[in-house]
Amino acid sequence: CYGTITIEVPEGFHYSDFPDLPCESLIDLEMSIRGRGNSTWENQIKKPFKIKLEKKADVLGLGENKHWALLANRFDPTLIKDRITAWLGDEMGFEFTPRGVPVDLVMRGEYYGTRYLGSYYFTENVRIDKNRINISELTETDTDPLTITGGYLIQNGYQVNKYSPDKFFTKRGADWATDTPSFDTGESGGDDGGGGGGFGPLGSDGYKNDAQMNYIQDYVQMFEDVLFEQGTAYRDLMDIESAAKYWLIQTFTLNGDAYATGSTYFYKDRDTADQVSKIYWGPLWDFDFAWEKQPKIEGLPYGHIWMKPMLYDTGEGGFVEELHKQWPIMREALERLIADGGIIDGYAEETRASADKDELLYFKDEEIGYQIHIDKMKTWIRQRIDWMDENFDTIDTMIHRVIFVVNGETYRTDFFSAEEAIDGKEEHPELEGYVFIGWMDENGNIIDEETLITEDRTITAKYLSDKETTHGQDIAFNKDSDIIRYNVHIFRYKIPYAVIPEDAVDKKIEWSSSDESYATVDENGEVTFEGPGTVTLTARLKFGKTRQFTLTVLDDVMPAPESIKPVEESITLAPGEQGCFRITTEPAVARIEEYTYESDDENIVTVGDYGVLTAVAEGETTVRVRTLSYDENYQEVSLETSVTVTVKEKKVDNTMLYVGIGGAIAVLAAGYYFFRKKKQA
Repeated sequence: CYGTITIEVPEGFHYSDFPDLPCESLIDLEMSIRGRGNSTWENQIKKPFKIKLEKKADVLGLGENKHWALLANRFDPTLIKDRITAWLGDEMGFEFTPRGVPVDLVMRGEYYGTRYLGSYYFTENVRIDKNRINISELTETDTDPLTITGGYLIQNGYQVNKYSPDKFFTKRGADWATDTPSFDTGESGGDDGGGGGGFGPLGSDGYKNDAQMNYIQDYVQMFEDVLFEQGTAYRDLMDIESAAKYWLIQTFTLNGDAYATGSTYFYKDRDTADQVSKIYWGPLWDFDFAWEKQPKIEGLPYGHIWMKPMLYDTGEGGFVEELHKQWPIMREALERLIADGGIIDGYAEETRASADKDELLYFKDEEIGYQIHIDKMKTWIRQRIDWMDENFDTIDTMIHRVIFVVNGETYRTDFFSAEEAIDGKEEHPELEGYVFIGWMDENGNIIDEETLITEDRTITAKYLSDKETTHGQDIAFNKDSDIIRYNVHIFRYKIPYAVIPEDAVDKKIEWSSSDESYATVDENGEVTFEGPGTVTLTARLKFGKTRQFTLTVLDDVMPAPESIKPVEESITLAPGEQGCFRITTEPAVARIEEYTYESDDENIVTVGDYGVLTAVAEGETTVRVRTLSYDENYQEVSLETSVTVTVKEKKVDNTMLYVGIGGAIAVLAAGYYFFRKKKQA
């Protein structure tokens, strides 16, 4: 909505950490205000806001800008976590950390009336600007190759609408998005989110510029490739000092949002004719889920997939050496933070009256008290410092490297913490005419179970030729279709299936979708779809059958089956052979929650998951299936059907055998005749 903002400052007042900044009242500045944030906006009574002034103004001495934020600190009973993080960022020497001050917020409106909304944190937001992140700014028309090298503000893309052109994934699954500039004009359904500038047209002035978008996405991918594959070469592309400071603060505070939400940022300035601008980590933003919010004090989480190869860089001039350099600096600042009469005590005293009113408004059922929250946080920081002192050197051996070798050459390099494992199913290339058997350890043993990585390893891909291995012959489904209820938060479905024979070495399925624009399916049968609809997924075995599976996604009630019956009335198998007991339903689109299989005589046939039949010995028996569903009134619907299974040796047709042998002899004789004629000629 639109209106004015007035900031009332008592005469002569100055904030404790900004004693030299002008702190003057401002009257009736024209502005627009809207909600911001994610979980704090959606789920909380106390809402955060974003303010855009009609004209730039120097608010409370924080510098001229149009864009400001009012953070609710709903998850922070101390009300000062973002403030102490900003102080720490300044002490650690970040180029820019959003500064802010505590305020009391009152909203007035013709229909709204006058209402006190509580204690808020009025702050700069994350933005490219000469008074914020002071790097080059791009315009909509910039396409010159040197100009479009900067500047860019990138954030974690987890909370960005998946349709937004700002969102992109790297080859290793890192989820990023361009915050500034935004390439989301609103046509794709891009959504606004939290953080600083936000996502899409509501958060910034989105425009279409493929040259800029392709450049920064390709650059980020190039950086990742260098980081993982070229040892220390990444140092020429990333500012090690900012990366180390950023990781230390995120790690020390055990920030629950670290590297996981849109509050994670890095930026890149414009290159010059003779120098490439490096990636800088920061600014620090959104620490209400940090500090003592985590009940534990132990742990050094690596934080992000990119941090693994960086934490492996223990050499001179590397990331780990920089962490050792920065920790004493940070430690000294933390001591000043928690000292009696120090930064936290000063902030608490300054905020106390406002905090008491806020607690009456939002925490009236809790009788904890503001000072208890402050003391608890100081105690946590003290204990966390002591733990870090005792365990900091473990970063030297925190990450181990695994080299994956194919045909004597490095296929890929990856990095693991001591708590992570490989299971032998890691990504591998396909070789024509061969089947991947598994990854072998240094002793030539196939890795077939989770193996913790506690040291550097080299593992090698094992392949067998198609002729040397057994292949899957068929694909077992309980039913060759399924139906699920549409959920706005879930866009994935795992197809339930088994490859038979179950002991086949080659079980690889090539999956495809009848409508790639609606649904895609990966090599493991996991479907990613777009809202309600129907799609047919085709499964092809290299040397076996091709089967189809239909998935229906409804945004309405899922019907229960009225009846079920087997696809085949009888099945014949040879001893040791496997088959599948499939059923159909009436109506065809019906939801079944559970399948329970039973063989009348397991000495003849056993039955397992997905209706997989295994013939044991000659004879005949009945195999039954009971299904469980729920009708529109959530009442159980249980149905049963069966199939007759006959197990007997399959006889060879001697007549056909003789004809086959005779035909083969005739072909050989004809070949010999033509060979002699050709030789004589």
